[in-house]
Amino acid sequence: MQRIVLFRHGPAEEPSDELADMARALTDKGRKKTEKAARGLSTLLGSVDLLLSSPLLRAVQTADIVDEHLHVPRREETALLEPAADPQGLIDWLAEDGSELAVLIGHEPHLNHLAGLSLTGNPDGFLVFRKAGAGMIEFPDRAASGRAELRWLLSPSHLTRKPAT
Repeated sequence: MQRIVLFRHGPAEEPSDELADMARALTDKGRKKTEKAARGLSTLLGSVDLLLSSPLLRAVQTADIVDEHLHVPRREETALLEPAADPQGLIDWLAEDGSELAVLIGHEPHLNHLAGLSLTGNPDGFLVFRKAGAGMIEFPDRAASGRAELRWLLSPSHLTRKPAT
């Protein structure tokens, strides 16, 4: 079994002509929201094998925050998580890598296309990944298109919600 958690980067600076997309940073509010979501994510996950992020600044900063809570032994950046990347390339990479539980930090609509391809074999997205939100997808064996099941999809407010007593 192979599981992946798709985590969308936190709220970042707005796009502008003066700021390259690659250099957009998390806002102060975005850092706080991501911190809370990462803390909640850490309560849901056990041992994580791999933290994989897009090389864009807002995703790297999100990975820094998530790593503070998950203490992942292996962390990498990859162009396979950039917004325009082909999701099949990432599925193939994950299958080859074989990590049992990987947290992937990326962007919309790429995460949605990756989820669609994993779940149905079609990259058309149908899920909503909110900023600092996450979803878990589980493959029965290794990552492969159309072979996964959705385990959960949580908004940042769900990740930070305290359990009922």
